[in-house]
Amino acid sequence: MHAGCHDAPMSDPLEQPAPPSGDQSLRLAGVGLAALAGLLIGVGSLLPWIRSSLEGLPGAFAPTYYGIDLPDGIITLAAAAVVLIGLAVTRLASSPRARRVAAGAVVAGSFVAFAVAGAALVTAPARIEQTAVDDILADLDPAGNATKEQRAEVEDLVTAPLAPGPFVVVGGGLAGIVGGVLLLSWASRSQEPSQVESPLPDRPD
Repeated sequence: MHAGCHDAPMSDPLEQPAPPSGDQSLRLAGVGLAALAGLLIGVGSLLPWIRSSLEGLPGAFAPTYYGIDLPDGIITLAAAAVVLIGLAVTRLASSPRARRVAAGAVVAGSFVAFAVAGAALVTAPARIEQTAVDDILADLDPAGNATKEQRAEVEDLVTAPLAPGPFVVVGGGLAGIVGGVLLLSWASRSQEPSQVESPLPDRPD
């Protein structure tokens, strides 16, 4: 009695193993930070950036300037859109190259928002103060008959302190830069799925 010979079954193509859990943690952290960044940058762009005040007069005469009232806020609002679109592409794209490009867009949009809002923290009060003076004089003297002396008096009484908007955008920009770098690192580690054939066993004689 002899044992019959049986051919070993041919193996099916195997896919490369799934990425390790560490890469998934990297992706989740990047996605969370990028989503938070898009939210903060967008909301911060819509919040007040400057709340002017006029000593001795009701607050109704002192205008408030929102982010979208200023070129700075328009830019940061567009940057928020770039961050959120880039985040969506990193979630939907199957190509590692597309994910890397999208993650780079998240970093770039976040950096632009951070830089623009950071500059506004330094320059906006001085820039907007003159605009606030013009707007206040337009309310107090619609006919435009104010003299230079009256304008100078108003300038001495007007202040234009910062409001929360640019601070929120700066925080969102920082979160987006970190989140985008994490997404970029994750996308750089990911590989295109490929089919690999396992070697066939030798058939017995």
